[in-house]
Amino acid sequence: MSDYHFSTPSQTRHKILLCTDYSEDAEVAFVHAFDQALKYNSDLHIMNVIPSINPCGIAFDDSMPKKEGLAFTKETDERRRLQELGALKKVYYRRCRELESFQFVVLIGSPDIEIINYAEKQNITMIFLGTSGHTEKNRRVFIRTAANVSKFSNSQVITIGSPKK
Repeated sequence: MSDYHFSTPSQTRHKILLCTDYSEDAEVAFVHAFDQALKYNSDLHIMNVIPSINPCGIAFDDSMPKKEGLAFTKETDERRRLQELGALKKVYYRRCRELESFQFVVLIGSPDIEIINYAEKQNITMIFLGTSGHTEKNRRVFIRTAANVSKFSNSQVITIGSPKK
């Protein structure tokens, strides 16, 4: 396993962010993120970002007033976020029990923007993410996400591709 050294020497606890879409690349990224969190006694944040069902807040149905449509969108998005949070915990909870500190995060929006904003707000030291997703469409989205996070994040970013590809 490779070592990724933190560039900010301090006495504060480091925070590592793993971004996942459950793909093969994300699985490899998890192994590296977990290894680093264990080795350096860091907090591990495991995140998935899902798109909103109505990202622009447009009322598609004239029979529903815009205010009700936006409320419906928010309720639906929150229900989906909670379902995804359960799925995230199901996949990773047991595997993280060795760590002193870990948490699960599901956000709704554009993956690159949400990852960058979350990392900044949480003072994330290092971000791990796979370079591609499950389907061809997701691969394009995840490659763009990895590129944007690498370019615009203030954290160290490790992008990982599956060795089988």
